[in-house]
Amino acid sequence: MVETARRAMSTWLGTLARGGLLRSAYEEAGVAVAAWVVGEERLSQLREWMKRQPRDVVSREQRGAVEVCIWMAHADRAIDPEETHLLRQIVLDAELEDDVRDELVEAAHAPPPLDGIADRVTHPVLRELLLALSWELATADGSIATSEREFHGELARMLDIADERAREIRQEVVERVSAPPER
Repeated sequence: MVETARRAMSTWLGTLARGGLLRSAYEEAGVAVAAWVVGEERLSQLREWMKRQPRDVVSREQRGAVEVCIWMAHADRAIDPEETHLLRQIVLDAELEDDVRDELVEAAHAPPPLDGIADRVTHPVLRELLLALSWELATADGSIATSEREFHGELARMLDIADERAREIRQEVVERVSAPPER
C-alpha cells in the first residue's frame, strides 16, 4: 500500500504538466491522493492553469518542485535508498527535457540552491502538493528526523503556506500513505 501510494504521488508533476491527462493506474491513484490533499476543485484549478501555461513555465514549475524534493531528501544529511528511488521516479515522471532530467539526477547528489524557490513554484495549489510530496519523501526511509520536520516548516514559510495548513498537509499524508512515527 505505502509503495503504491508513493509511486502514485511521484506521478503528480507529469500528470499536471499534461493538464491532468492520465496514462496509467498509478496516475489515476496519484490524482486521487492529490484531490484528497487539496480538494478536487483546487486540483482542477491547478490543472487548468497548467494547461494554459507555455512549456517554459511548466518546466520551471516542475524543475523547482523537483529541486525542493531533492532538498528534502538531504534534510537529514543521509539519503536512504528509498528516498533515492522516490526521487528518481519523480524526475522520470516529470515530463522534462532530457538535459533537465540529467541535471536534476546529478543535483540529487548535491542540492541546488533554494533561493527564490517561490519564484519558480508559483501556483498556490502546486505549492501545497509539493509540501505533501516533500513530506512523503521525508517518510520514505521509515522515520522522520527533526531536521526534516524543521526543513518542512521552513519550506512552508518559503512557499507562503501557513503553519496550520502545513500541519494539515503532513497529517493528510500520514493518514493517506501511513507514514512512520516521528523521532
